[in-house]
Amino acid sequence: MQRPTKAWEVHQQLPRPAARTPRARALKSHEVVLVQKAQANEWDKGTLGTFVGNPDVQGTAWDIGPHTVLFYGTHQDQSKAKDIVTECGKLWDWLGAPRPFTLVLWWREDPRHIAAGEWPSRKTVNGGWTTQVSSAIFVYRAEEWDRVFLHEMIHALGWDWVMPAKPLACWGLPARSNTVPALFEAWTELYAEWLWCIWHDVSWSQQRAWQDAQAVQILARPQARHWRENTSVFAYYVLKAALAPHIAELLLFGNGHAAERESILCRLAQPNVAALVARARHVTPVAMSLRMTL
Repeated sequence: MQRPTKAWEVHQQLPRPAARTPRARALKSHEVVLVQKAQANEWDKGTLGTFVGNPDVQGTAWDIGPHTVLFYGTHQDQSKAKDIVTECGKLWDWLGAPRPFTLVLWWREDPRHIAAGEWPSRKTVNGGWTTQVSSAIFVYRAEEWDRVFLHEMIHALGWDWVMPAKPLACWGLPARSNTVPALFEAWTELYAEWLWCIWHDVSWSQQRAWQDAQAVQILARPQARHWRENTSVFAYYVLKAALAPHIAELLLFGNGHAAERESILCRLAQPNVAALVARARHVTPVAMSLRMTL
């Protein structure tokens, strides 16, 4: 199995955290307020209001060590909650969470799929949110919940890179492209997938092939010729795939100074973006999954 860095081997040799025992209880008033405010912000485009409006959906609070999971699901889903919360506890310990965190998890079955002529959007891509250096993270899809958990924890722990607000000219996006000014998501997502593969012992070379295949499929779509997005499609799929072969260098480099960072981002990413674009010219768009891990 191909490993990208010695850091992978170090992580694999570390003993996995022992499972903590979660304890269920009713939600406290401030937790109810937290959930209500989250549902009102419309980040999920209104899907959560419909979900929690189902009379079969209920919320349960779980304490695990210093952390809390507020789990929303159907009666059948509630039977899975203890195992899910136990996994959260192990992931928090594995990441070395330095303070108590709260996860709000809406267990919605909503796979990420688009048709052959469809362009990725917030509705079909995203599965969670938080803010940098926050103590609360929010996940609203069952599919890939633990990969989204890792992604949002990177934000919450302040491990994001500083990135330019607009794509660098060297990446060759079409003129007057409209991208979301959150290109740091490329590194955050790449790091989350790398951690996810370590946690699940998934081949990084297979994950790399999946990243490239998704980037090519998106670039093959006609909409890529006049790039418009309402979520970080370029960062999540194309720039991430272009940076992924160089994760060893990126882990060593870190944030660095702005001029150095842009030089490295051009030198490392530009040839790979160009290669993905070239492959896309010979590919027919098909229906695809937008899930980011295998």
